[in-house]
Amino acid sequence: MKLSCKLKELFPNITKTEKQLLTEDLAGSFFPEGSTRFAHMQQASKTAERIATQTGLRDEEADRLITAALFHDVGYSEELKQTGFHPLDGAAFLAHAGAQEEVIEAVLWHSSTAHDIKALPEVENIYKNFPEPAESNQILKAVSYCDFRTSPLGESYSFGQRIVEFRNRFGDNSYTREATKWTLPIVRKTQAAFVKSISNLHKKSLPWVFCDIDSTLIYPGQKINKETTESINRYIEAGGKISLITGKHLISIHSFLREMNLEGPHSGVNGSMLIKNDTLMSYGPTVDSYREIEDILLAEGIHYASYVAEGIWTRSPLTDDEIQSYKHVGEILPQSGATPDNSKVFKVLTYSHRSDRTKCSFVRELAAKYDLACVRTAEEFLEIGPKGHGKHAAALHIMHEAGWPDLNSISIGDSENDLTMFGSTGLSAAVANATPEVLPAADLHIPACTDNGVAQLLDALVESAKDGCWSIPDKWVAGY
Repeated sequence: MKLSCKLKELFPNITKTEKQLLTEDLAGSFFPEGSTRFAHMQQASKTAERIATQTGLRDEEADRLITAALFHDVGYSEELKQTGFHPLDGAAFLAHAGAQEEVIEAVLWHSSTAHDIKALPEVENIYKNFPEPAESNQILKAVSYCDFRTSPLGESYSFGQRIVEFRNRFGDNSYTREATKWTLPIVRKTQAAFVKSISNLHKKSLPWVFCDIDSTLIYPGQKINKETTESINRYIEAGGKISLITGKHLISIHSFLREMNLEGPHSGVNGSMLIKNDTLMSYGPTVDSYREIEDILLAEGIHYASYVAEGIWTRSPLTDDEIQSYKHVGEILPQSGATPDNSKVFKVLTYSHRSDRTKCSFVRELAAKYDLACVRTAEEFLEIGPKGHGKHAAALHIMHEAGWPDLNSISIGDSENDLTMFGSTGLSAAVANATPEVLPAADLHIPACTDNGVAQLLDALVESAKDGCWSIPDKWVAGY
């Protein structure tokens, strides 16, 4: 008996039982406006679309994958609740709605379902009516990958970020830990298959690398060493592409880029500036409310620096230590005075050391008040910038402009402002000296900046691509 027939037999009373087009509007109709659950489903579907396009799926296969990803959590709807176990309730609805067998099976078994039912005897008894999922169901594997790479709020996540989110939400209990351990090897295997498929299809033997600079590529205050320079050159000669992507102003690294003869494009100010063919340009949204924010910071005695295309300005009386912190990372110094009128402000940096929790809380709450993002870029710096924008936006823009399959990419970093990039690129890597909130978020844990971790990763990628297709270096895969 077909899976759909069995589900309809077991659950004959489902709302909206007529066959219908499985559209985004239909999926959204089961959830209230602004639902985070539906946002999660939408983002999983967008990731499925990226996979379908970049792995070259036929139209019918692509439709099945995107539909399964979009409806994978529809069973959470109160309207569709039959058992309270969302994969089963969602699959039952899809059976009545006329979904294809492969889609129904993908929703019925997605992610950690096979593990979860063991703790639910009544549900497990129902599952005994169904055959175990076919190994050939690539839609199921892809949907589980999409689910694991999407936050509950609908953001793109790395596997590590999803695991951290699970622990924050449920605590580090045995159930969550075991479910994660069960699911992670499966989605990692799927990720490795995507790497091979995309690399071969597009004849891109190496991924596009997006690398942070300070404390990732170069230790602050030092110059790039010979070993790293040689590894970068080998990587480019082997056909790889590298873009540096930093929180610093591009004026600060302009001469470095020329000296390294790195083609780019590159990005600065957390994705708000681009440099291509030696031309600097702004990219993305700006902080329109910067003047009010500056005034509030001044009134609170919190020193700041506002970034615009032409440079950096502040009305704060910066201390010697604050000026030295800029010099230490090779950043151009802020000019004293008001931010030029009608300037497009990319971000407002505050001097808020991690140890000063009161000041840091104030800055984060201020950003939230103006519906802006707030990220830490160094122990001393907490920065306010446009919400939804960041290094990831610049990385994706650079690849799309070049016609590059964006899942064929790796981001490397060490700080909080690298996290959105980790979630959006195909793979992520953190150096061993990364901050406590960043290291668990990465797919790969590579050696520290002082141990030339980036150089070691680039060399390993080149070595893995000798047969024309790179592979994920197992020795650095995060253990979580």
